[in-house]
Amino acid sequence: MSFLARRARAQWPLLAALLAVVTVGVTLLGVCALLVTRTGERAVEVAAARASAEDTAVTAYTVTVAGRDARSVMDDSGAVLTEALAPLPAALSARTSTLLRPLPTMPKGGDFPSQGYLSAITDLESRVEVLEGRLPGGGYEAALLPTTASLLGLTIGDRLPFGPENSPDRPAGFEVTVVGIVAALPGSGWDRDPLAGAGFDAAYNDGRFQRPLATYGPFLVGVDAVLASGSSLDRLDVTALPDLSAADRRDLDAIETRVRAADRRLGGVLGDRVEIERISTALPRTLAAADLQQRVTTATVASVAILGSVLTATALALAGRLTAGVRTVETSLLTALGFGRRQLAATAITESLLLAALAVALGVPASSALHAALTRLPALRAAGLAEEPGVTVIQVLTVAGGALALTAVLVSLALRPVAEVRDRRSRGEMLARSGTDVLLVAFAGVGLWQLWTQPAGAGAGQDAVRVLAPALLLLAGAALALRLAPPALAVADRLARRARGFVVPLAAFEAARRPQAVAAGLLVGLACAAATFGAGFDATWQRSQVDQAALGVGTDLAITLDTAAAAGQGAAVAAATGGTVSVVADRPVAVGQWLGTGGDAPRLIAADTAHAAELLRGRLDGGRTWAGVGATLAPEPLPAGIPVPAGTPITVTGTTTAALTTFVAPRLVFQDRIGARVSCIAGTVPLDGAAHPLPDCVAADGLELVAVVMPVRIDWATLFADPDAQATDGDGTISVALTVPGAGSAPGAAWRGHSAGVMPETIQDPAVELTGGVLRMSADVSMAGPPEASRTLVASVFGTVAAVPVMISQRFADELSVGPGQLLSIAIGASPVDVRIEGVLPAVPSAPGAGALLADVDWLSRALILHSGDVTPPVDALWVGGPAPGAAERAAALHLGPVLTRDGETARLTGGPLRAGLPATLRLLVPAAALLLLAGVILHVTCDLQVRALEVARLRGLGMTRREIRRVLLGQHAGVLIPLIVAGTLVGALATVLVAPSLVRSDTGAAPVPDALPYWPWVAEAGLFAALLTGCLLAVAVVVSVQARRADAAHLRVAS
Repeated sequence: MSFLARRARAQWPLLAALLAVVTVGVTLLGVCALLVTRTGERAVEVAAARASAEDTAVTAYTVTVAGRDARSVMDDSGAVLTEALAPLPAALSARTSTLLRPLPTMPKGGDFPSQGYLSAITDLESRVEVLEGRLPGGGYEAALLPTTASLLGLTIGDRLPFGPENSPDRPAGFEVTVVGIVAALPGSGWDRDPLAGAGFDAAYNDGRFQRPLATYGPFLVGVDAVLASGSSLDRLDVTALPDLSAADRRDLDAIETRVRAADRRLGGVLGDRVEIERISTALPRTLAAADLQQRVTTATVASVAILGSVLTATALALAGRLTAGVRTVETSLLTALGFGRRQLAATAITESLLLAALAVALGVPASSALHAALTRLPALRAAGLAEEPGVTVIQVLTVAGGALALTAVLVSLALRPVAEVRDRRSRGEMLARSGTDVLLVAFAGVGLWQLWTQPAGAGAGQDAVRVLAPALLLLAGAALALRLAPPALAVADRLARRARGFVVPLAAFEAARRPQAVAAGLLVGLACAAATFGAGFDATWQRSQVDQAALGVGTDLAITLDTAAAAGQGAAVAAATGGTVSVVADRPVAVGQWLGTGGDAPRLIAADTAHAAELLRGRLDGGRTWAGVGATLAPEPLPAGIPVPAGTPITVTGTTTAALTTFVAPRLVFQDRIGARVSCIAGTVPLDGAAHPLPDCVAADGLELVAVVMPVRIDWATLFADPDAQATDGDGTISVALTVPGAGSAPGAAWRGHSAGVMPETIQDPAVELTGGVLRMSADVSMAGPPEASRTLVASVFGTVAAVPVMISQRFADELSVGPGQLLSIAIGASPVDVRIEGVLPAVPSAPGAGALLADVDWLSRALILHSGDVTPPVDALWVGGPAPGAAERAAALHLGPVLTRDGETARLTGGPLRAGLPATLRLLVPAAALLLLAGVILHVTCDLQVRALEVARLRGLGMTRREIRRVLLGQHAGVLIPLIVAGTLVGALATVLVAPSLVRSDTGAAPVPDALPYWPWVAEAGLFAALLTGCLLAVAVVVSVQARRADAAHLRVAS
């Protein structure tokens, strides 16, 4: 130990450099270990805590519960959910609706009494807006929707009796008192109401009666009132919303397992007290998706750790060789004094273990501090991942294992025979090195091939390839670049001989003729390649997330409607956002008999393609633009319709020449200022020559009537019951006049008549004429054929639609083997639509990776109206292009549905808790590579000049000044470093192009859509290159200056 202490005092700069290299390496490993374990677990916990209620709520659905079992079923359902979510607290809520009961005092719907039902919602205040009165309290106090109250003529304080329930138990009737009128809030779960929050359905059938019944409801009461009434429950929903804010990873794993088994548990607990029971939740899927995203991030962190370890090992290998070279004389002297190989090995091992211990002592706190500082960066802090410095067992084990493995490199080099440490390599060494280079290139090629051919689907099976491939490729590239250094230096040597003077030829000679001059070449090239690759991969990943967000959202701001489209919504959204607004259809379709593959149905996306440039987002290929795509799909501008002010009373008057009683069921289509259409469906109107007012269809200003659909009906029940009526000819001519008071003929309006639906030949010679505010329609109608024949007369300002032009995604084209010019038939619900393929897109906006079609929503609406008589607007969302700042908050305040923005999705993909660690790790690689590069360069130059100290002294003795010597040494090392740094940068650029796109994965673990493209940030890379080059040259200049001052006559006298 005394020998080691004396040698440490004499060679402390060398040992300090070795310690610094090992410490940098193990610190990087420690930070990566903390990112994978501590931050990774924290990321999953934060992601779970931030998940929406829709993604975490667990709901037990039960159907048909007898009144006597209602309370026990509700309690047991809540207990099963609470048990599944233990030990986390969960808030329970319930929603239930009873079976239909007769309303004996209300008008009958035919020969049956009108029906009503009770509903109870525990959090009713968050789902309705009180318009009049108050919410129900105790007893049979009820709140009604405006439609129900208006149709039944009920006001605050009125009482309404319910008759006995039509069930085996026959629970007695009761009487409710109206205490409030409330409006259902959009997006608050009213789709679970039997009437979907409509308040009335003239023909509702719950399956318990043989015919539809006029049904009113819901009558909103308290849960206790429903249970006290003894009513059987048609449906009961019990929802548990867990509080995940304090959940740790172990709790989340346990909850995921128990929730998956809760459905079977619920069935066993409830038994035969219910007809149907099930548990529905997205919680396990949410947690599994978080785990998968974290594994993707972990793979990248591991890749950085491997690359850092390779860099550190390379630096230590260089340091070991240089140390052995410096200690050549010392080792020879020790051998001559009788030190055997065991003693030398024991000395080397002891020294290495001491270095490892010191590196661990420094690396553990350094990695903890660096990890804490890293988590306090703005991106990770915003993601909720900021942490205080701390030490974990895995971190300590990783640091210790890394230190031992790295110092083992020093031991192996120190134990080489002294004769092997020399300037010139033997032929065997050269062959071994060549074989190593070939193996590196082969392994890198295999890794690259596996990356390029990895499956596009989600999964972690290829993580090992993604972890090792970057390090292999960069190492192989740096090794090949180093092979080119000697020939390049030889050429520089020949060129330098022509120079006048002594400094340049000597510097070139030293660089070209001394193999030791490029001893640090592998480290320099690999470090520069790693640093530039890290910056390039980070830029490629960031750009890919931006592309994925743009294509995933499809536009700048998207509102998914929770309820049916209504008049004025588009204008309200336009006013709130200040952008270009379009209604959008986004729904699954059937293409002929093809319903998709793997349960992934083809999707139809229809938007206003006349404004495609302002609306649509996503990367296109072949230099195409969305404006060009939109021009291919957009229809001609629509002629003006009939302006209809809000509240205008519209009447229908009709006659027929048919002998049978004939009706029409008017369906009106209106269009607002942004081109959005809404429909108004009226009841049947007899063609008896009298004027029949239609319901209040026009609820907003700025609407135009653009189409009228008139299904023609006869009283089939009377026809089948009356033999005399069956003998008559039901054919005849109908004439219908639609009167809009105060409306004149719109300029340029050209109304046309059509026949729509099944068996369009039942309508012949349709004619339409607009005079003033009266739209007159006539046609010959044939009653021959089955009752399901449509017999639908359509009057519209549309022209004929033969086939809707569409663009299809590449996946759609591949799976169906179709292309431009081909005709297809798609089914939108029950309505068939013919489409013509105009082109193929890489992907359709908002449908990344799906087999999808892109169409114009105006074309689609026209086709549905003209071909099927379907007036229901194909509207599922509202898209906004170019919104003003703050538009998302103002759009959310409209309560139309969930709001998703392209910027918000980009922020989620790049800075969410499960994703923020990845770019932070990549940015950690750059300074780590720079530090190892500078440490290696300083160590190399220092050792080289120490070995050549006598040579430098002889040059001084020959009359060279210190300045000339510094210029020679600086020129020699700069001549080696500059081409190696350039070569390393080129290797990093090549790796960015070849490897980086294949390393990028989506948030589901699958290949990104659109495909990631390599991105080289020229400004950042130029700055990084300049910083590395400047830092290396400054380090060389400082070391050369210090060593040159020591080359004096004393060295020369010692040598002589």
